[in-house]
Amino acid sequence: MINTAYQSLTGVVSSLTRAGGAATRVITLLESLPDIDPTLGIELDPLMMQGELVLNNVTFHYQMRPDNKVLRGISLHIKPGTVVALVGRSGSGKSTIVNLLQRFYNPTGGSILLDGINVKDIKPMSLRQSIASVQQDTQLFNRTIEENITYGVNTYTTEDVIEAAKQANAYDFIMEQEEGFQTKVGERGTRLSGGQKQRIALARVFVRKPKILLLDEATSSLDTESEALVQSAIDRLIQRGGCTVVLVAHRLSTVVNADQIAVVNKGNIVECGTHDELLLKQDGIYHKLVAHQLAKQANVVDEGGNGEDQQVDNVDALIDAVQGGED
Repeated sequence: MINTAYQSLTGVVSSLTRAGGAATRVITLLESLPDIDPTLGIELDPLMMQGELVLNNVTFHYQMRPDNKVLRGISLHIKPGTVVALVGRSGSGKSTIVNLLQRFYNPTGGSILLDGINVKDIKPMSLRQSIASVQQDTQLFNRTIEENITYGVNTYTTEDVIEAAKQANAYDFIMEQEEGFQTKVGERGTRLSGGQKQRIALARVFVRKPKILLLDEATSSLDTESEALVQSAIDRLIQRGGCTVVLVAHRLSTVVNADQIAVVNKGNIVECGTHDELLLKQDGIYHKLVAHQLAKQANVVDEGGNGEDQQVDNVDALIDAVQGGED
């Protein structure tokens, strides 16, 4: 009897020790203050917004790594209603620029202006209400499809939700569910595939009708069929107009149609211009990226089984094929 009681007491002490350690971490988190105060700043008037973005010599490094500069003086002017593509190798700083535009961090140097106003002076919630973002990894909540589509939207109608789903190529798979728009998606959207989650995220954008749209490699982790459906919805969203689009893309056909392409390399914008202008620079990074991607496509298409040995002699001809929609 004494031994049994002793073992029970030991278990209680162990549980108290674990609870004490967990409570310390929770209390530390609750008492910590964010670097960016969410209550300070001016409110934006959505009706007056144009969507002009200006990056003036923006530098940035993470707090824990001050010696490793992620951005080294980025300057870029994004006109209202235009499409700007950020391209470059992984780790060059493209996604960091997208995060700074949403003010998840403040630049360590330089400034970011929205319609002439420094984003540091804008209330974070007001800023993000004017921005819609589709990330590589879509965040969904354990609620219905309708609630996930309308997340963060104050006023909407059922017709708005249905139309948004159709525009995002999501309506068909939603109606295949037994409960339709009232289907629970599970924690983090576990009951949906990657392509379905991305189309739900795009439906959110169609409902919100933002002034600024950020697309951070929204199709990079999808299979070919899902990528085609998501890309079709993205193209439809861009063609609708009315918002400034900043996209991080690896798909050539998306980049070709951008009004401006900025090539980011090691924290700097090394090239900037239209697709045709950048292709004229034979030794430029963009020209090499295009040639490499088209060479891979040519190898895949090769039916003779000698794809590895096939040489691409006429890159310009392949580019013309992509522009003609034959990719």
